[in-house]
Amino acid sequence: MMKLSPNVRRAWNHRESGMRLKARIIFDYELLYLEKGQLTIRIGDTIHTIMPGDIILFKPGKEHEFIESSGECWMPHIHFDALHEDDFEEVPINYKNLSECSQKEKGWIREEVLESVLQIPDVIRVENHGEILKTLQQLIHTYERRDLDFFILQKSLALKLIYLIVKGLEASQASGLKVHDKSLDATATLIMERFDQTILLEELSKTATLSVFHYSRLFKQKYGLTPHQFQMRYRIEKAKDLMIYSPLSVTSIAEKVGYGSVYAFSKAFKQMEGISPRKFIQTFTGMNEL
Repeated sequence: MMKLSPNVRRAWNHRESGMRLKARIIFDYELLYLEKGQLTIRIGDTIHTIMPGDIILFKPGKEHEFIESSGECWMPHIHFDALHEDDFEEVPINYKNLSECSQKEKGWIREEVLESVLQIPDVIRVENHGEILKTLQQLIHTYERRDLDFFILQKSLALKLIYLIVKGLEASQASGLKVHDKSLDATATLIMERFDQTILLEELSKTATLSVFHYSRLFKQKYGLTPHQFQMRYRIEKAKDLMIYSPLSVTSIAEKVGYGSVYAFSKAFKQMEGISPRKFIQTFTGMNEL
């Protein structure tokens, strides 16, 4: 995810009656929002009926075709690379199937990361689609004008689109998460307030009024970490602040953030940060521990 650096190849408000497009692959990504009308499309071996509010993400090298449409279709969409590519300006939008592409053209097919890393499907149905449309229209408006700020703004808007889609998918997959959102936040606050103490999972689940199993599952779904991992991360962040801004020894810092021994603290720190506490102090302060 840290390598995401989208570049928009083309962006436009496409309106078409009788929309059809023969089977093809594209080298980049295409994000299409159906604002009006109805589409029947094939992606791989699957036929999809696309209705207003649906979003399609066509992926690099994955064959698709537009079979038919109903009514005038309003289809604001963009072509973009998800990762920065040095040959970005050289690569065109493709309308051929894979067998018709030359070896050079096949070499232009981008690495697929949005599904493999972020689990974004081909067809996206999310409640926040209106916000996604608004951002997509803003990006199209920016592309059409392409002033001096375009390079920065198009990246930020494309990243925002990806973010909104991911958050929309998370929300649609986590109906139980909304119900327990406040109680999960309360347990996260409890962990942060008592980061230097051992807090039993039973106490946290009781605070959230959930079973231990249900609480653990929802907590990880919301924060991406188990409660124990969440506390570990918070402890290490507190320790880093103390190492940079206080004169305390590593042994004293280990005690302050809840570790029973400097060995246990050093092991946890190196596991999370990739370097020892003493190396961290030396790197970020230029000083050796006293």
